Amino acid sequence: MIYRIEYYGGQCRNYAHSWVDLLDWLKLLKDETITDIRKIYKSGESVSVMGKYTKYIRKGAVA
Repeated sequence: MIYRIEYYGGQCRNYAHSWVDLLDWLKLLKDETITDIRKIYKSGESVSVMGKYTKYIRKGAVA
């Protein structure tokens, strides 16, 4: 499972290869405004999971 973290108005993105890695990235990106977190399946389909991980994002850093 791969997660794509989008920030800076969707212009920048990072990839996490597990949910533990995702939580680490969210800690590192604490000063960025995260616009979306998408779960990417092996088939290439992606689904937004922003609502599920909002509680791990610092308040005020969510668009």
